[in-house]
Amino acid sequence: MGYFLLLLTNLLFPFAALGVVFGFLLSPRRGLLKHLRQELKERFGLEEPGEIPQNAVWLHCASVGEVLSMQEVISRLKDFYKRDILVTTTTQAGKETALKNPHITKALLAPLDFYPSCRRFIQQAKPYRLFVVEREIWPNILQAAHQEGVPAALINGRISDRSTRAYAWVRPLFKRVLGTLSFAALQTKEAAARYRYLGVKKEKLFVCGNVKYDTLNDHPAKTAEVHKMLTELGWNANPILVCGSTHPLEETMLLRAAAEFAKRSIKIIFAPRHLERKPEIEIALRQSGLHYAFVSQQNFDKDTDILCADVMGLLQSLYSCATLTFVGGSVEKRGAHNLLEPAILSKTVLFGRYFYNAPVTAQALLESGGGVLVNETNFKETVLRLLADPAQLENMSEKARKAALSFKGATDKIMEVVKNYERKST
Repeated sequence: MGYFLLLLTNLLFPFAALGVVFGFLLSPRRGLLKHLRQELKERFGLEEPGEIPQNAVWLHCASVGEVLSMQEVISRLKDFYKRDILVTTTTQAGKETALKNPHITKALLAPLDFYPSCRRFIQQAKPYRLFVVEREIWPNILQAAHQEGVPAALINGRISDRSTRAYAWVRPLFKRVLGTLSFAALQTKEAAARYRYLGVKKEKLFVCGNVKYDTLNDHPAKTAEVHKMLTELGWNANPILVCGSTHPLEETMLLRAAAEFAKRSIKIIFAPRHLERKPEIEIALRQSGLHYAFVSQQNFDKDTDILCADVMGLLQSLYSCATLTFVGGSVEKRGAHNLLEPAILSKTVLFGRYFYNAPVTAQALLESGGGVLVNETNFKETVLRLLADPAQLENMSEKARKAALSFKGATDKIMEVVKNYERKST
């Protein structure tokens, strides 16, 4: 049955691909395809001999986040195997990020999950090992790797309950391809249980934690730049609420409370998750009646009540200068963004109940007392209550950092699994 489903996906692939292409060509995003010929070449595994390093350690990532979280793992794998590192990504942004890593020999867009493309790519590259990162479970890549004798493993793996239920409809397919894995180093016990249900043998499952927590930075590079900006704003003596990775509903919630915050000299900085929304954000700020500014415009004055951080790479440094923090994607149903980024900096973290992308870290923060649940109704009162009690807030902030530190160590655990596998296979 699994083989039949795999065959069926390949038979349907050309029709699905045509639909995606036509949809993309008709969308406003078609301008993003700046290198169409090269992209198609990589997507269909049409590289020429010599374009791909041979016998490399191959990591397949989704996009920027996965490439960045794998930095230390990549360095350790290169040191352990003494081989070139080949990285494929699903997105162009991920590829460009990978190209900046000096430990990566070559970065390419991943072949489409179409068996002929995957097999051709693997035959060209002849990879020594394949490490699939997080949840990039593409059946044809795994099947082609197995057919070509390339050991494959899942590292820093995760899977949601929702995805598991969806995959259950084609469970024989996933049992077939997941059964080819040499091992699966997973983030949580829940993920291990879900992969076991889908077909990975118990002895191949290892719970190692999440490597992205090993990259938590408690010395952000641009902290001095942020302090300079706060000085120009005249905010050094004010309590500052920093809201990171916000979505529209959360910005509405924030702006409803902002006038009261301004009356109490509480200053606000928010960093939208998607910067392309800037025009609509500016309209909302203008309608709020508050004095606002954008970081990119450097138009700071001492009357500013709210600052929009419309630049990349500044959020962690903003968190470091906060009195209190809120992490977005949690009041709006996005599953919550990285709750530990402010926690590692000894900042109390507010977040909403939609933290399904980070349930373990959310529960750890709540149970330790370093995190507080908020919603559209109690957000303003919660902020005011916490900022009115600096001693309690400091105590909560220390608990947040302790909770964040407890999640470090996944990279070491993954490398131990890798080394044990290699010892057993030789």
